[in-house]
Amino acid sequence: MLPLGILTAAQGHPMLVELKNGETLNGHLANCDNWMNLVLKEVVQTSPEGDRFFKLPEVYVRGNNIKFLRIPEEIIDIVKEQQQARDSGRGRGGYRGDGRDRGRGGRGRGRGRGRESRDRRYYSRPAGADNGSTGKETARDNASTTDFPTEQRKTQPGPSKTAHPDHFIGVPENLAGQSTANLESKLKELSPRGPKIHSTMQILHTLVRMRHVRPEVRHYRALILANADPERGSPDVLRGLLTEMEQNGIPADSGTLHAALQVLAVHPDYLLRQEILRTLRDRWLPLSPTGWHWVVAGLLRENQFELALDHIAHMERKDIVVQDWLHGLLIYNLCEFEEFDEVARLMQSRVNQGHDMSLELWRYVLDVASTAQHEETTRFVWAQMVQLGYLQPSREICAKVLTMASRAGDADLAASVVGFLAESGVKLEQKDYENLVETHTTAGSLMSAFEVMCSMRKAGMALAENTTRSVRMYMIQTKIRPRDAWGMLKRLKASKHDIPPECARVVIELCEHEAQDDPFAVDEGVDLYKDLYTLCPGGADVTIYNTLVSMCRHAQNREAAMFVVKEMASLGVVPNATTFESLILMCLDAGNYESAYLYFQDMVERGFTPDEEAKTEIRDQCTGSSDKFAVQLKYHPNIRGDLVRTKEPGDTLVPKDRIKKPSSPLARYVQAPKESWIIPNLSKDERRAVTKARRKAKRRRMAIARGKAEEGWMEHEAGGLEPEVKV
Repeated sequence: MLPLGILTAAQGHPMLVELKNGETLNGHLANCDNWMNLVLKEVVQTSPEGDRFFKLPEVYVRGNNIKFLRIPEEIIDIVKEQQQARDSGRGRGGYRGDGRDRGRGGRGRGRGRGRESRDRRYYSRPAGADNGSTGKETARDNASTTDFPTEQRKTQPGPSKTAHPDHFIGVPENLAGQSTANLESKLKELSPRGPKIHSTMQILHTLVRMRHVRPEVRHYRALILANADPERGSPDVLRGLLTEMEQNGIPADSGTLHAALQVLAVHPDYLLRQEILRTLRDRWLPLSPTGWHWVVAGLLRENQFELALDHIAHMERKDIVVQDWLHGLLIYNLCEFEEFDEVARLMQSRVNQGHDMSLELWRYVLDVASTAQHEETTRFVWAQMVQLGYLQPSREICAKVLTMASRAGDADLAASVVGFLAESGVKLEQKDYENLVETHTTAGSLMSAFEVMCSMRKAGMALAENTTRSVRMYMIQTKIRPRDAWGMLKRLKASKHDIPPECARVVIELCEHEAQDDPFAVDEGVDLYKDLYTLCPGGADVTIYNTLVSMCRHAQNREAAMFVVKEMASLGVVPNATTFESLILMCLDAGNYESAYLYFQDMVERGFTPDEEAKTEIRDQCTGSSDKFAVQLKYHPNIRGDLVRTKEPGDTLVPKDRIKKPSSPLARYVQAPKESWIIPNLSKDERRAVTKARRKAKRRRMAIARGKAEEGWMEHEAGGLEPEVKV
């Protein structure tokens, strides 16, 4: 448990209280009595289980219900120093006060009541700076307070010997030649215009040091306002100025305290702000609307957004209009932390109240909200400003909004963006069309997606894989029948649209996907291919034929595959590497190693090489077969790659780095035995098993040959895919 004195001095500081029933209270200490009864404000209450939270404006806690208290260590050190500073000054009594300023003085020789004892507690003093109530200077070493004399300077005019001249900036000649009244007026005009420590210090140096003007509240207020300079201001200097005013018997009026709040809005210090607010409350001084703005700005600088929003709500209840600069500062900070739900609510409320916001703020919110893919905020800003013609976003922002619309499936927003770009004379790019296609598929409009693809062809853009991927995934996920999708293309053709072959291919890809589970999907895919020329007069390209061959392989329909191959040869379509890979693998699936090898030879002659996945599948298909074409295909340099053949029984392929090198230096001169297809060192039973396996393979090859002769399938000649040239 904290000592009662420290707990009393810690009023206004954050504190965590755990009760005996397990509940925790996290708030700011407002009051404490001798029985440890506490009053907390702005409290967040947590249930014993930690699963429920309640926000309370004020809580009264009895001391016998408290289990323990916790405040930050640095705050404990601060309040200890404050308590020690107050205790060290209890040696000299005060004089009798009057009015509301009467307070009990410290112990000592004085027999009256100390006048300043009540206000002195509101500002903490630097350690070692308290010299009792004799009126000696306590902040003379501070750069911002060195210029001001104390009570002793009343009888000793002129600059002090203990001052630091290097702290002062030279006074211009134009200031030295002006009258005191002009300097006072200039100082009064300088403070509201902008915080400038340099100019303020020059004027004050001229008045106080050179002309021996007695410092008053207005001089301190001007120097306090100058500390609102974002580069040279400091809350520590502000604390020292307030302490010096208290020691010199200069009471801080409402304007000075509000000026201090303005400084703390730029250089936040939560403890000092709470002390100033407590001073205003104890003196029955109201917090002006401007002061409310400074308090909220300071909370925003400390990233205390919940407290700032609570203060703004309290301002609205008091009918205090939130100025544009504070509202903009709040929006910018919330956007930085991606609190876009709150941003949308605040901006909507601001619009409903009839207040204007700058175009820069609208543009910034639209940019960051679309980048973060926040739908509500992006829609609100676009509808409120862009559609009404008040805002002209850049090309990059429009692309971000279109991307967000594609992921959200907002077809109306996407159409609005495209319309805005068209009115601005900006041509759509490939990425824009792809986002449009994705928008319509996400929204469930396949017909519109096909229409956008037709528009891409009309604009002279190629339909890449990224364009058709979203359409294919949508049809697979929604289980659309290929005939229904084909009917949509026919309706577009009837509407005078130029159907690109990629639209037909994506429908045939749907048949390929269904062929994995339904072999009859091959027949539907072939029928759609036969009807292709009614949609695309240019015919099918090699990618469509590759899709058809892959579909036939998945369904193991070799007759349909041969039909597709003959169609390619008769129409003069030149195959590519994917075509040969599908044909080779289909022949291997059927056990026709000879045709697979011939297709591979044709592939190599055309300069193609299978990819790594196809190589692995070819090796797996040929492993375990003693057919000579299978062996040649398996050990072909373009198939085996970095794998080498072992000399061990089993005749497998292993990586080169797994082959053991001879340990003896003379082993490299020994001639290696010639490679043989007959496995040596076998017993009689093992050789009999090998012979039996070979006979079985021979009978299988003969059966396949008879099947080819009877059915007439897989009749292949190397180079059969070359187009016939008629002389």
